[in-house]
Amino acid sequence: MASARVTPAGAAAQLDDAPLFASHQRFHAAYSAVRTMSNQPEPACNTPEGDAYEARFDALVLEECTRLEELAAIPALTPQGQRLKAEIILALLPEHLRYSEMDGETQLILSLARDLVREKAA
Repeated sequence: MASARVTPAGAAAQLDDAPLFASHQRFHAAYSAVRTMSNQPEPACNTPEGDAYEARFDALVLEECTRLEELAAIPALTPQGQRLKAEIILALLPEHLRYSEMDGETQLILSLARDLVREKAA
């Protein structure tokens, strides 16, 4: 996910958004662990190994969800924090909605997220 070179202004912004950036690190660790495990071959079902694998995977997914809820509850106080949240939305929401219709509200959310990320590039 998002990582950028820190400028003096960016360092000050990260201090203002320190709880948000710390939460993002915890979320990213859980997100990465889930993706890593989901790319590994699964043991056979209905075996002790398979049951242990499923329990571990379920725990990681729960951790990812908990960390995402934590991240969502922390307000972004700076443009850098807002862009960080926008990057997360752009990374997660399309995958989450892959099998659902994208309504106007969702399109607006994604549009705003793209606008915030585009601001970063300018």
